[in-house]
Amino acid sequence: MLRTLKNKAFSIIELLVVIVIIIVIVVIAYPQISNYLTDREVKKEVYRLVDYIKEKKAETTSGKYAMSFIWISDKPDSGKSQAWEMSNEEWAIQMKIPAPSRTRPNGQGRSILNQRACPGAVIGYINDDTQRYTKSSNTFEWSSNVTSSRKHLCIDKDGIITTDGEPQNGIEGRSWLIVCSASNTGEGNKRCYWNRDKLPHRYIIKVNPGTKLQVYKYNLGSDKWILQK
Repeated sequence: MLRTLKNKAFSIIELLVVIVIIIVIVVIAYPQISNYLTDREVKKEVYRLVDYIKEKKAETTSGKYAMSFIWISDKPDSGKSQAWEMSNEEWAIQMKIPAPSRTRPNGQGRSILNQRACPGAVIGYINDDTQRYTKSSNTFEWSSNVTSSRKHLCIDKDGIITTDGEPQNGIEGRSWLIVCSASNTGEGNKRCYWNRDKLPHRYIIKVNPGTKLQVYKYNLGSDKWILQK
């Protein structure tokens, strides 16, 4: 009986072999798991911003207000991200031709907004009383694991956008925002920026006319930006 139990028991060598195998599996699998979790966090934040823009577009095109201005900061919890809204009454004033003098019209009597120019920052216009906005309490902030470029966009009541953007190798036209993991980007030469280091966990949001959004993911292995479905 004792001999049978001894035969069924694991020897110390067998236990050590099992432990070594487990350690090897963990060592091999950990980077893959870590990369997956990091990329999932960036992707989640990208699509959270996409949903936010869609929400602001829906509010604007429904007539709740005439224009929405969105400014996205490059750092989480910085307090710099902003959202401003223009009333339908103020929009009508901005669209008049000739526009009232306070809007500082150009030689053709058109205000800046009538020329479809998105203001880089609305605070200066508010201070000069050339454009009147109401600050929105519904702003977007990144999680602490994500950073991005600094960009803004305007959505008018027809859903037509004007925005600043950057060319990115491998993507046609100008893209709007590049989003990166904070784990491999930061200050100085490691900023989350266009056409720079080939780093994983990077996404790009492209905003096309009509506020049609496209998301691209950078594939480090093929060194290409892949359009996401």
